[in-house]
Amino acid sequence: MNRTLMERERCMRIHAGLPESFWAESVNHAAYLVNRSPLRNLEFKCAEEVWSNKSIDYTNLKVFGCSAYALIPSDKRSKLKPKSLECIFIEFESGVKGFKLWDPVNHKKILSRDVVFDEKTMPMNKIKNSEAKEDVVERETTIEVPLKKVFRETSQEQPTEDVQEEVESDIEEEDAGQQQQQTQEEEEAQEQVEPSSIARSRPKRTIKPPQRFGWDKDAVHYALNASEEEPTTFQEAVENKERESWMEAMMQEMESLHQNSVWELVPKPKGRKVIGCKWVFRKKEDMHGKGATIFKARLVAKGYLQKEGVDYDEIFSPVVKHTSIRLLLSFVAQENMEVEQMDVKTAFLHGDLEEDIYISQPQGFIEASKENLVCRLKKSLYGLKQSPRQWNKCFDSFMMKIGYRRCESDCCVYTHAFKDGNFILLLLYVDDMLIACKDMSKIQELKTLLGREFDMKDLGSTQKILGMEIRRDRNEGKLWLSQSKYISKVLEKFNMMDCKPVSTPLEEHFKLSAQDCPSTDEEKEDMSKVPYASLVGCLMYAMVCTRPDLAQAVSVVSRYMANPAKQHWTVAKWILMYLKGTKRIGILFERQQGKACVSGYVDSDYAGDLDKRRSTTGYVFICGGGPISWRAVLQSVSALSTTEAEYMALTEASKEAVWLKRLAKEFGIAQDLVVIQSDSQSAIHLVKNQAFHGRSKHIDVRYHRIRDWVNDGDIVIRKVHTNENASDCLTKPVTTAKFKHCLNLLNLVTC
Repeated sequence: MNRTLMERERCMRIHAGLPESFWAESVNHAAYLVNRSPLRNLEFKCAEEVWSNKSIDYTNLKVFGCSAYALIPSDKRSKLKPKSLECIFIEFESGVKGFKLWDPVNHKKILSRDVVFDEKTMPMNKIKNSEAKEDVVERETTIEVPLKKVFRETSQEQPTEDVQEEVESDIEEEDAGQQQQQTQEEEEAQEQVEPSSIARSRPKRTIKPPQRFGWDKDAVHYALNASEEEPTTFQEAVENKERESWMEAMMQEMESLHQNSVWELVPKPKGRKVIGCKWVFRKKEDMHGKGATIFKARLVAKGYLQKEGVDYDEIFSPVVKHTSIRLLLSFVAQENMEVEQMDVKTAFLHGDLEEDIYISQPQGFIEASKENLVCRLKKSLYGLKQSPRQWNKCFDSFMMKIGYRRCESDCCVYTHAFKDGNFILLLLYVDDMLIACKDMSKIQELKTLLGREFDMKDLGSTQKILGMEIRRDRNEGKLWLSQSKYISKVLEKFNMMDCKPVSTPLEEHFKLSAQDCPSTDEEKEDMSKVPYASLVGCLMYAMVCTRPDLAQAVSVVSRYMANPAKQHWTVAKWILMYLKGTKRIGILFERQQGKACVSGYVDSDYAGDLDKRRSTTGYVFICGGGPISWRAVLQSVSALSTTEAEYMALTEASKEAVWLKRLAKEFGIAQDLVVIQSDSQSAIHLVKNQAFHGRSKHIDVRYHRIRDWVNDGDIVIRKVHTNENASDCLTKPVTTAKFKHCLNLLNLVTC
């Protein structure tokens, strides 16, 4: 619309012959015409007609810049003066029945109701034309003056030959002088014009699209989790300006490999393929070293060369769920527990291999006179497909041996109850551990046991885990969980650090569907250069860890990972713009009266998907004042009514509630039932009604499992007003005011 108004403004103003200082009046006139023009989106009605609900009167429309004669009141003129003043029509005056005119003589604006228009003439064009004619006449007169002057100074008779030669000589000298002056003026004009013509004076430049809106082959580094300063090969590391630091890191890695007896050198067996290995280099920030940089070098096997059935069989290895981490932190804030963090150095080297695997000797550390030998692995190595599984089996057997119990709800959570009533929890995510207990001495005992079995690094009080920053105020009983540094890195990675923030992660005007996806090979080729999957993955990790407010938006953009369109890429960047203004928002867990308990909200958006008309399920569960579990996902089947969609959403939320109740019990948080709040009265009645009537007999039987849980007392369904349903923002785009209210209900605050 801005472009439309400016184009109309320019055309009308130039047609009227008005200078650029009248741009505001011409823009207002263009807007006046747009509001009174039929629009296809309004069924060929006018915006003014729809807004005011009144018919439009077109009799007052006049040509912008035309001649207008305003009546001069009798008390302001004498008998001999004209009755009207010639002006220029420039604008309609809102709120009154009058016209705004410009008086070119007195250079002021006039508001008059009694006006006679001449729409065929443009006064400013007449003035310019007359000035141009006067200029031409003046130039012609100037050229004729010398010749007339000569004839006036001679007699009136026919000039003699001497006089004629003198006249011709004067004329030639005058013409030569005029030509020289004209040439000089042209050269000066050319010198003044040429510098202002930038396109004529400078060479053409190659126009590249901004990296913020596209993706460049030189920017492929952003798709990797390595900075430009980190070497990618052994050769780069030894030639790097920080060569000594990288060599020291590689020496430490080799020392650790030898201490754990990871391999032995043997001749290459016949018929067996040797797997290669490479060095991977990373820089990390020391959380307890005041921003110091840690140089890490890891020897990694090229596991992608392994063959199933020959080099490996089972590879699955569990990790602790993020929900378990958040539940533990809410429990820590509620009970004022101690929480410590530990890291296992070279964790995968502790796992025993069950297969015979051979790798080549690491580059830069090939033993002299043994160049033909290869390494037969006795321990698992980073990069092997089975390494995570072997490490998990090793750690699990050790925890069982020292008397800890593995939770049934999350197999990476270990608990132990002491005779004095203390309760200790250990959460394992690959090689990162969280240990929580009220008694610090119990934590130290466990650290000692772990240090004897594994090469451990004590990180002290927890400050950061899996990219999530943890901050505590034990006096107030508060704990904050956020990802501001991670979000800053994501914004920098996609060149969005200077973008303009927005108030919501997804606006209502975004209507995404599969119809927007590229259909031609050319469009697909263009979109293949866009890191859509990488961006969605980064957004998804932020959503999974600490940002339930992104759940619905990420759910929408993740549906088009296979074939994204420009519209989908625009929405993904919109989410980044939202993160730009809210990167410091995080979860707040705080101590509450009584014992901590789990409760939830559930909502559904009926047929919100434009492709298959499926509904969206959204739920969030809260413990300790902050959210611990949330989800926004399309339902597997299409609901036939709003009640059915809400009913299926209740069932999915109930499944999560039953699991959370069991997990909380193993954490030491015992509660009889979990309260789930829904804003659908009809769905609540359907849960309580055991009869299979015509409106529910077609619903899949697995969705009726919620009735058994309600009857058993595991969960309770309660009615909540829509305005107080915290899960409303997880199912559909909402207004800014409602979205901020949902953030308050979820206890998402600035950390």
